[in-house]
Amino acid sequence: MKRKKIIYIHIIAWCVLFFSAVWLNYSNSRTPEDLHTFFKNLVIQAFYQTIPISCFYGSYFFVAPRFFAYRRYLRGIGYSILTLTGITILRYLLEYHFFIPIFNFDNYGGHPWPVKDYIENIFLYYFPKYFIYGQLYFFAENWYKDKQLKQELQKEKSNAELAFLRSQINPHFLFNTINDIYSLTYQKSEQAPEALLKLSELLRYMLREGNADMMPLRLEIKYLENVFELQRIGAKGRAYINFEVEGYVGEQQVASLLFIAFVENAFKHGILNDTENPIFVHLTANNESVSFSIRNKKNHSQKDPTGGIGLSNVKRRLGLIYPRKHQLDISDGDEFYTVNLVLQTGL
Repeated sequence: MKRKKIIYIHIIAWCVLFFSAVWLNYSNSRTPEDLHTFFKNLVIQAFYQTIPISCFYGSYFFVAPRFFAYRRYLRGIGYSILTLTGITILRYLLEYHFFIPIFNFDNYGGHPWPVKDYIENIFLYYFPKYFIYGQLYFFAENWYKDKQLKQELQKEKSNAELAFLRSQINPHFLFNTINDIYSLTYQKSEQAPEALLKLSELLRYMLREGNADMMPLRLEIKYLENVFELQRIGAKGRAYINFEVEGYVGEQQVASLLFIAFVENAFKHGILNDTENPIFVHLTANNESVSFSIRNKKNHSQKDPTGGIGLSNVKRRLGLIYPRKHQLDISDGDEFYTVNLVLQTGL
Protein backbone atom coordinates (compact mmCIF):
# COMPACT_ATOMS: atom_id res chain seq x y z
CA MET A 1 0.00 0.00 0.00
CA LYS A 2 1.39 3.42 -0.92
CA ARG A 3 2.68 5.60 1.91
CA LYS A 4 0.42 8.55 1.04
CA LYS A 5 -2.64 6.32 1.18
CA ILE A 6 -1.60 4.99 4.60
CA ILE A 7 -1.21 8.55 5.91
CA TYR A 8 -4.71 9.42 4.70
CA ILE A 9 -6.12 6.35 6.45
CA HIS A 10 -4.42 7.37 9.72
CA ILE A 11 -5.78 10.92 9.46
CA ILE A 12 -9.30 9.67 8.80
CA ALA A 13 -9.13 7.20 11.71
CA TRP A 14 -8.03 9.88 14.19
CA CYS A 15 -10.70 12.26 12.89
CA VAL A 16 -13.35 9.61 13.44
CA LEU A 17 -12.14 9.04 17.02
CA PHE A 18 -12.01 12.79 17.64
CA PHE A 19 -15.52 13.56 16.42
CA SER A 20 -16.86 10.49 18.23
CA ALA A 21 -15.46 11.87 21.48
CA VAL A 22 -16.87 15.34 20.72
CA TRP A 23 -20.31 13.93 20.03
CA LEU A 24 -20.18 11.77 23.18
CA ASN A 25 -19.31 14.79 25.35
CA TYR A 26 -21.94 16.92 23.68
CA SER A 27 -24.68 14.31 24.04
CA ASN A 28 -23.78 13.71 27.72
CA SER A 29 -23.77 17.41 28.58
CA ARG A 30 -26.46 18.21 31.13
CA THR A 31 -26.67 21.89 30.23
CA PRO A 32 -27.17 23.27 26.71
CA GLU A 33 -24.04 24.85 25.28
CA ASP A 34 -23.91 28.08 23.34
CA LEU A 35 -21.80 28.32 20.20
CA HIS A 36 -18.81 29.84 22.01
CA THR A 37 -18.78 27.11 24.65
CA PHE A 38 -19.17 24.42 22.01
CA PHE A 39 -16.13 25.61 20.02
CA LYS A 40 -14.11 26.05 23.22
CA ASN A 41 -14.81 22.44 24.16
CA LEU A 42 -14.05 21.41 20.59
CA VAL A 43 -10.58 22.96 20.81
CA ILE A 44 -9.97 21.44 24.24
CA GLN A 45 -10.96 18.02 22.94
CA ALA A 46 -8.62 18.47 19.96
CA PHE A 47 -5.68 19.11 22.29
CA TYR A 48 -6.65 16.18 24.47
CA GLN A 49 -6.51 14.06 21.32
CA THR A 50 -2.76 14.68 21.09
CA ILE A 51 -2.27 12.48 24.17
CA PRO A 52 -3.53 9.16 22.66
CA ILE A 53 -1.84 10.10 19.37
CA SER A 54 1.49 10.54 21.18
CA CYS A 55 0.93 7.28 23.06
CA PHE A 56 0.08 5.34 19.89
CA TYR A 57 2.97 6.59 17.76
CA GLY A 58 5.44 6.45 20.64
CA SER A 59 4.53 2.79 21.00
CA TYR A 60 4.62 2.21 17.23
CA PHE A 61 7.86 4.02 16.34
CA PHE A 62 10.01 3.50 19.44
CA VAL A 63 8.76 0.67 21.62
CA ALA A 64 7.43 -1.98 19.22
CA PRO A 65 10.56 -2.10 16.98
CA ARG A 66 12.74 -2.81 20.03
CA PHE A 67 10.52 -5.66 21.15
CA PHE A 68 9.58 -7.30 17.84
CA ALA A 69 12.21 -6.26 15.27
CA TYR A 70 15.49 -5.74 17.14
CA ARG A 71 14.82 -8.01 20.17
CA ARG A 72 16.29 -5.38 22.48
CA TYR A 73 13.92 -5.82 25.38
CA LEU A 74 15.65 -3.55 27.89
CA ARG A 75 15.54 -0.69 25.42
CA GLY A 76 11.91 -1.51 24.75
CA ILE A 77 11.13 -1.23 28.45
CA GLY A 78 13.10 2.01 28.61
CA TYR A 79 11.18 3.53 25.69
CA SER A 80 7.92 2.38 27.31
CA ILE A 81 8.81 4.34 30.43
CA LEU A 82 9.79 7.36 28.31
CA THR A 83 6.48 7.17 26.45
CA LEU A 84 4.53 7.04 29.70
CA THR A 85 6.57 9.93 31.09
CA GLY A 86 6.16 11.94 27.91
CA ILE A 87 2.37 11.70 27.74
CA THR A 88 2.16 12.43 31.49
CA ILE A 89 4.15 15.65 31.02
CA LEU A 90 2.14 16.51 27.91
CA ARG A 91 -1.15 16.15 29.74
CA TYR A 92 0.12 18.18 32.70
CA LEU A 93 1.27 21.04 30.45
CA LEU A 94 -2.00 21.05 28.54
CA GLU A 95 -4.24 21.06 31.63
CA TYR A 96 -2.32 23.40 33.96
CA HIS A 97 -0.43 25.69 31.57
CA PHE A 98 -2.83 25.91 28.64
CA PHE A 99 -6.44 25.06 29.47
CA ILE A 100 -6.64 26.91 32.82
CA PRO A 101 -4.94 30.22 31.85
CA ILE A 102 -6.35 30.45 28.30
CA PHE A 103 -9.75 28.72 28.38
CA ASN A 104 -10.42 28.91 32.14
CA PHE A 105 -11.04 25.16 31.99
CA ASP A 106 -10.09 23.19 35.08
CA ASN A 107 -10.56 19.44 34.64
CA TYR A 108 -10.26 18.88 38.40
CA GLY A 109 -12.45 21.66 39.81
CA GLY A 110 -9.59 23.40 41.58
CA HIS A 111 -8.41 20.24 43.33
CA PRO A 112 -5.36 18.90 41.45
CA TRP A 113 -4.60 15.21 41.76
CA PRO A 114 -1.56 13.87 43.55
CA VAL A 115 1.22 12.83 41.20
CA LYS A 116 0.62 9.16 41.98
CA ASP A 117 -3.08 9.33 41.01
CA TYR A 118 -2.24 11.44 37.99
CA ILE A 119 0.22 8.88 36.57
CA GLU A 120 -2.04 5.98 37.57
CA ASN A 121 -4.96 7.52 35.64
CA ILE A 122 -2.86 7.95 32.52
CA PHE A 123 -1.41 4.45 32.86
CA LEU A 124 -4.82 2.82 33.27
CA TYR A 125 -6.61 4.87 30.62
CA TYR A 126 -4.14 5.27 27.75
CA PHE A 127 -1.73 2.34 28.03
CA PRO A 128 -4.28 -0.50 27.89
CA LYS A 129 -5.64 0.97 24.67
CA TYR A 130 -3.44 3.19 22.53
CA PHE A 131 -0.10 1.82 23.68
CA ILE A 132 -1.20 -1.74 22.88
CA TYR A 133 -2.84 -0.53 19.65
CA GLY A 134 0.55 0.79 18.55
CA GLN A 135 2.14 -2.60 19.29
CA LEU A 136 -0.58 -4.47 17.41
CA TYR A 137 -0.42 -2.11 14.44
CA PHE A 138 3.35 -2.52 14.18
CA PHE A 139 3.00 -6.29 14.33
CA ALA A 140 0.16 -6.37 11.73
CA GLU A 141 1.97 -3.99 9.38
CA ASN A 142 5.19 -6.00 9.44
CA TRP A 143 3.28 -9.26 9.00
CA TYR A 144 1.57 -7.79 5.93
CA LYS A 145 4.89 -6.49 4.53
CA ASP A 146 6.53 -9.89 5.05
CA LYS A 147 3.61 -11.58 3.33
CA GLN A 148 3.82 -9.17 0.37
CA LEU A 149 7.58 -9.68 0.13
CA LYS A 150 7.21 -13.46 0.12
CA GLN A 151 4.56 -13.21 -2.60
CA GLU A 152 6.81 -10.95 -4.70
CA LEU A 153 9.77 -13.29 -4.23
CA GLN A 154 7.61 -16.28 -5.17
CA LYS A 155 6.35 -14.42 -8.24
CA GLU A 156 9.90 -13.52 -9.27
CA LYS A 157 10.96 -17.13 -8.76
CA SER A 158 8.02 -18.38 -10.82
CA ASN A 159 8.74 -15.87 -13.60
CA ALA A 160 12.39 -16.89 -13.69
CA GLU A 161 11.43 -20.56 -13.77
CA LEU A 162 8.91 -19.97 -16.58
CA ALA A 163 11.52 -18.08 -18.58
CA PHE A 164 13.94 -20.97 -18.11
CA LEU A 165 11.33 -23.51 -19.13
CA ARG A 166 10.40 -21.53 -22.25
CA SER A 167 14.07 -21.33 -23.22
CA GLN A 168 14.17 -25.14 -23.41
CA ILE A 169 11.23 -25.45 -25.82
CA ASN A 170 11.57 -26.53 -29.45
CA PRO A 171 15.25 -27.55 -29.82
CA HIS A 172 14.45 -30.97 -31.32
CA PHE A 173 11.95 -29.68 -33.85
CA LEU A 174 14.06 -26.61 -34.66
CA PHE A 175 17.20 -28.59 -35.45
CA ASN A 176 15.28 -31.08 -37.58
CA THR A 177 13.61 -28.25 -39.51
CA ILE A 178 16.95 -26.58 -40.23
CA ASN A 179 18.31 -29.88 -41.52
CA ASP A 180 15.21 -30.35 -43.70
CA ILE A 181 15.56 -26.87 -45.19
CA TYR A 182 19.26 -27.51 -45.80
CA SER A 183 18.35 -30.67 -47.72
CA LEU A 184 15.71 -28.79 -49.76
CA THR A 185 18.21 -26.06 -50.55
CA TYR A 186 20.88 -28.58 -51.51
CA GLN A 187 18.39 -30.24 -53.84
CA LYS A 188 17.34 -26.82 -55.19
CA SER A 189 13.75 -27.63 -54.33
CA GLU A 190 11.07 -25.02 -55.09
CA GLN A 191 9.73 -25.54 -51.58
CA ALA A 192 12.93 -24.28 -49.92
CA PRO A 193 11.98 -20.55 -49.99
CA GLU A 194 8.50 -21.27 -48.60
CA ALA A 195 9.96 -23.46 -45.84
CA LEU A 196 12.54 -20.80 -44.97
CA LEU A 197 9.82 -18.14 -44.78
CA LYS A 198 7.71 -20.25 -42.44
CA LEU A 199 10.71 -20.99 -40.26
CA SER A 200 11.36 -17.24 -40.10
CA GLU A 201 7.78 -16.70 -38.91
CA LEU A 202 8.17 -19.39 -36.27
CA LEU A 203 11.41 -17.93 -34.96
CA ARG A 204 9.91 -14.45 -34.85
CA TYR A 205 7.00 -15.74 -32.80
CA MET A 206 9.21 -17.77 -30.48
CA LEU A 207 11.72 -14.97 -29.83
CA ARG A 208 9.39 -12.00 -29.68
CA GLU A 209 5.71 -12.75 -29.17
CA GLY A 210 6.38 -16.12 -27.53
CA ASN A 211 8.33 -14.51 -24.69
CA ALA A 212 5.09 -13.28 -23.15
CA ASP A 213 3.47 -15.45 -20.52
CA MET A 214 0.09 -15.37 -22.24
CA MET A 215 -0.85 -15.03 -25.91
CA PRO A 216 -4.11 -14.95 -27.90
CA LEU A 217 -5.25 -18.44 -28.83
CA ARG A 218 -5.54 -17.52 -32.50
CA LEU A 219 -1.79 -16.80 -32.65
CA GLU A 220 -0.97 -20.11 -31.02
CA ILE A 221 -3.15 -21.86 -33.60
CA LYS A 222 -1.37 -20.03 -36.43
CA TYR A 223 1.94 -21.09 -34.92
CA LEU A 224 0.86 -24.74 -34.84
CA GLU A 225 -0.34 -24.55 -38.45
CA ASN A 226 3.09 -23.31 -39.54
CA VAL A 227 4.75 -26.11 -37.57
CA PHE A 228 2.58 -28.73 -39.27
CA GLU A 229 3.22 -27.25 -42.70
CA LEU A 230 6.98 -27.25 -42.14
CA GLN A 231 6.80 -30.89 -41.05
CA ARG A 232 4.94 -31.79 -44.24
CA ILE A 233 7.48 -29.92 -46.37
CA GLY A 234 10.39 -31.61 -44.60
CA ALA A 235 8.77 -35.03 -45.08
CA LYS A 236 8.14 -34.25 -48.77
CA GLY A 237 4.39 -34.56 -48.33
CA ARG A 238 4.57 -37.86 -46.50
CA ALA A 239 3.65 -36.46 -43.08
CA TYR A 240 -0.03 -37.04 -42.39
CA ILE A 241 -1.39 -34.66 -39.79
CA ASN A 242 -5.07 -34.04 -39.17
CA PHE A 243 -5.52 -30.68 -37.38
CA GLU A 244 -9.07 -29.63 -36.49
CA VAL A 245 -10.27 -26.50 -34.70
CA GLU A 246 -13.82 -26.19 -33.39
CA GLY A 247 -15.79 -23.66 -31.38
CA TYR A 248 -15.16 -19.98 -30.86
CA VAL A 249 -11.61 -18.70 -31.31
CA GLY A 250 -11.41 -15.04 -30.31
CA GLU A 251 -9.22 -13.30 -27.80
CA GLN A 252 -8.88 -16.15 -25.32
CA GLN A 253 -5.48 -16.01 -23.67
CA VAL A 254 -3.42 -19.17 -23.28
CA ALA A 255 0.12 -19.81 -22.10
CA SER A 256 2.51 -19.20 -24.98
CA LEU A 257 4.21 -22.17 -26.63
CA LEU A 258 2.30 -24.60 -24.45
CA PHE A 259 0.91 -27.06 -27.00
CA ILE A 260 4.10 -27.40 -29.03
CA ALA A 261 5.71 -29.74 -26.47
CA PHE A 262 2.97 -32.34 -27.08
CA VAL A 263 3.30 -31.86 -30.85
CA GLU A 264 7.08 -32.30 -30.70
CA ASN A 265 6.62 -35.47 -28.68
CA ALA A 266 4.24 -36.84 -31.33
CA PHE A 267 6.70 -36.02 -34.11
CA LYS A 268 9.61 -37.52 -32.20
CA HIS A 269 8.02 -40.80 -31.09
CA GLY A 270 5.12 -41.24 -33.49
CA ILE A 271 4.59 -42.50 -37.02
CA LEU A 272 3.91 -39.67 -39.46
CA ASN A 273 3.67 -41.52 -42.79
CA ASP A 274 0.77 -43.84 -41.99
CA THR A 275 -2.22 -42.65 -44.02
CA GLU A 276 -4.63 -44.77 -41.99
CA ASN A 277 -3.36 -43.49 -38.65
CA PRO A 278 -2.36 -39.84 -39.04
CA ILE A 279 -1.35 -37.69 -36.13
CA PHE A 280 -4.68 -36.39 -34.93
CA VAL A 281 -4.78 -32.94 -33.31
CA HIS A 282 -8.05 -31.46 -32.14
CA LEU A 283 -8.69 -28.13 -30.43
CA THR A 284 -12.03 -26.93 -29.08
CA ALA A 285 -12.49 -23.46 -27.63
CA ASN A 286 -15.20 -21.37 -26.00
CA ASN A 287 -15.36 -18.42 -23.64
CA GLU A 288 -14.70 -20.57 -20.59
CA SER A 289 -12.17 -23.19 -21.62
CA VAL A 290 -9.81 -24.53 -24.28
CA SER A 291 -9.51 -28.27 -24.90
CA PHE A 292 -6.49 -29.65 -26.74
CA SER A 293 -5.97 -33.29 -27.65
CA ILE A 294 -3.36 -35.08 -29.74
CA ARG A 295 -2.99 -38.76 -30.63
CA ASN A 296 -0.22 -40.52 -32.49
CA LYS A 297 0.56 -44.11 -33.35
CA LYS A 298 3.71 -45.15 -31.54
CA ASN A 299 6.86 -45.89 -33.48
CA HIS A 300 8.26 -48.95 -31.68
CA SER A 301 11.28 -49.13 -33.96
CA GLN A 302 12.43 -45.63 -32.96
CA LYS A 303 13.68 -45.34 -29.41
CA ASP A 304 15.28 -42.26 -27.89
CA PRO A 305 17.65 -43.44 -25.14
CA THR A 306 18.16 -39.90 -23.85
CA GLY A 307 14.48 -39.28 -23.26
CA GLY A 308 13.42 -35.65 -23.13
CA ILE A 309 12.44 -32.77 -20.91
CA GLY A 310 9.64 -31.34 -23.04
CA LEU A 311 6.71 -33.02 -21.29
CA SER A 312 8.11 -32.53 -17.79
CA ASN A 313 8.59 -28.85 -18.64
CA VAL A 314 5.04 -28.41 -19.85
CA LYS A 315 3.68 -30.12 -16.74
CA ARG A 316 5.68 -27.75 -14.57
CA ARG A 317 4.45 -24.74 -16.56
CA LEU A 318 0.85 -25.90 -16.21
CA GLY A 319 1.31 -26.08 -12.46
CA LEU A 320 2.73 -22.55 -12.35
CA ILE A 321 0.35 -20.80 -14.76
CA TYR A 322 -2.85 -22.82 -14.28
CA PRO A 323 -2.91 -23.96 -10.65
CA ARG A 324 -6.20 -25.82 -10.10
CA LYS A 325 -7.35 -24.55 -13.49
CA HIS A 326 -6.24 -27.34 -15.79
CA GLN A 327 -6.70 -31.05 -16.33
CA LEU A 328 -4.06 -33.12 -18.09
CA ASP A 329 -4.67 -36.76 -18.98
CA ILE A 330 -2.00 -38.82 -20.76
CA SER A 331 -2.72 -42.33 -22.03
CA ASP A 332 0.34 -44.35 -22.97
CA GLY A 333 -1.13 -47.41 -24.65
CA ASP A 334 0.51 -50.24 -26.54
CA GLU A 335 -0.22 -48.74 -29.97
CA PHE A 336 -1.26 -45.14 -29.40
CA TYR A 337 -0.13 -42.24 -27.27
CA THR A 338 -2.91 -39.79 -26.39
CA VAL A 339 -2.89 -36.46 -24.59
CA ASN A 340 -5.99 -34.57 -23.46
CA LEU A 341 -5.58 -31.14 -21.93
CA VAL A 342 -8.32 -28.79 -20.68
CA LEU A 343 -7.52 -25.21 -19.66
CA GLN A 344 -9.93 -22.97 -17.77
CA THR A 345 -9.50 -19.63 -19.55
CA GLY A 346 -12.56 -17.89 -18.10
CA LEU A 347 -12.83 -15.18 -20.75
